[in-house]
Amino acid sequence: MRKLSGSQMLTGGTGVVLMLWPLFVPGGDLYCRVLGWSFFFAALALAWNILALTGSISIGHTAFFGLGAYTSALMSHYTHLSPFICVILGGASGMVYGALWHFVFKPLRGARFALATLASVEIPRVIVDNWEGLTFGSLGLVGIEAFSGVQPGGMDLSPGESLKSQYYLLLFMMASYLLIHHRAVRSRWGWAMRAVREDETAAGSIGVPVHRIRFCAVTFSAALTGICGAVYSHLMGLIEPSLVFSLHLSAMPLVLSIFGGRYQIAGPVLGSLILYPLDQLFFHAWFPSAHAALYGLVIVLTLIHFPSGIGTWLQKKLT
Repeated sequence: MRKLSGSQMLTGGTGVVLMLWPLFVPGGDLYCRVLGWSFFFAALALAWNILALTGSISIGHTAFFGLGAYTSALMSHYTHLSPFICVILGGASGMVYGALWHFVFKPLRGARFALATLASVEIPRVIVDNWEGLTFGSLGLVGIEAFSGVQPGGMDLSPGESLKSQYYLLLFMMASYLLIHHRAVRSRWGWAMRAVREDETAAGSIGVPVHRIRFCAVTFSAALTGICGAVYSHLMGLIEPSLVFSLHLSAMPLVLSIFGGRYQIAGPVLGSLILYPLDQLFFHAWFPSAHAALYGLVIVLTLIHFPSGIGTWLQKKLT
């Protein structure tokens, strides 16, 4: 039987604790909320990182997030479909815009690609902001239908009403994204993305379909990000253009992934589970108007002292 490494034991132990503690800690609503949203941003960072594995750095992923949020919210508002179906449609809208990214930005690399992704956020934002007859414009959309509950074994699991139910929904979402990210890193597709990242010309010369690999990465990443936006709209119950197309939402997955380790399977998760609770429980209380500066400071310190991310440093310590 293969012996588990220190990092694998730590990961497994952390997962068990995250699953069980809400069942035995009464009155933990604050921690359920903070950790639940940590899981959400971990999922968002994992989705972002799938594209980053090819070496392409996006600072415009909030375009997919906002499209997913608005698609799901508007479909729910006009058609009254189940929120779960609307979430899938939100992911599909992100995928379509991701495919458009691939064909328009195909010749761009490095900083030019990053700037182009940032500029692309303005297209859906301006459309949503000005198409008042459909999207309600800058006023946003309120009263978005929450996720309906299920009652296994007599327990009421309603993410729209119960913080513990929301906690487990977001934990499941993060775990699903982590499994997808694991497959993306360890599969043949993952090795192909690594080859493209290291040397695109050499990868093409040995038969790696470079453009197909990039297309799959950007559309898959965009679909997962669109799903995140759709889930966000139904959990929050309201959205507006300045909220779901914000630069903050573009920067968050980048910061969390770089801090945790972009090339580590659970690096983005580690970054989110450390930084988001630290920000919400400590820095936000101490510096209410300047707590976001934490993320800028973290990026600077990480690039100087942990260029491969804290996950790589931790893995070395545990092996």
